[in-house]
Amino acid sequence: CDNLKTMFRKKLANDPNNLDVLNQAVALMGRAKCTCDFFFEITERQYSLAPSANTAIFLAQGFQNRGEFDKAMKYLNEALAAETDNAEKEKLYVRIGILDMSINNFAAAVEAFREAQAINPENPHAPFFLAQCYVNGAKGCSGLQKDAVYWVAYDLIQKALPLLEAQDADRVEAAKQLATAYRAAFPTKEECFFNELADGSSYTVNCGFASGIRTTVRSRVQ
Repeated sequence: CDNLKTMFRKKLANDPNNLDVLNQAVALMGRAKCTCDFFFEITERQYSLAPSANTAIFLAQGFQNRGEFDKAMKYLNEALAAETDNAEKEKLYVRIGILDMSINNFAAAVEAFREAQAINPENPHAPFFLAQCYVNGAKGCSGLQKDAVYWVAYDLIQKALPLLEAQDADRVEAAKQLATAYRAAFPTKEECFFNELADGSSYTVNCGFASGIRTTVRSRVQ
């Protein structure tokens, strides 16, 4: 990488926007898995001259790996704006949602995962991550309002499990652990009784990101 950097820095010194040289530099340094500032500098310059969704995604991943999340999100959104294929848009929404979760922007993550789910109701990652977002969004809730979110989250994980088994087996064990944890957080029979709710009855969540979602009352197995 150091040799490539030295060589291309000289080639670009007098003509920094030479697209042919930039293309060659990005290709060779990318193949060498370079991670230096110079590589990202010339890749951004190449992208500015010849933007493409693939380059935007590449830059987004690189900046995410470097912990530069604002830049990563910028390029993911630019890739999304340029993409016309729904299957690719679905993947981008999931990536955006995961990045939003990593920077604790759960409200934006919810929107991204819902967009992915709207494109493909069988997307395995949307329900898996939405469940986690909903639970995080319930931190400001209390009592049965908070507990009710776990009904929704549990159902989402149950929906995600067979889809993950078919499409992303690496997340199956994590999903099973979440399902167990969410089920253990259901309200007790006494709590349901005091709130005049019977097992099997309908309930609409009224707090957090899951607000407005209808679910089914279930008491914790004790």
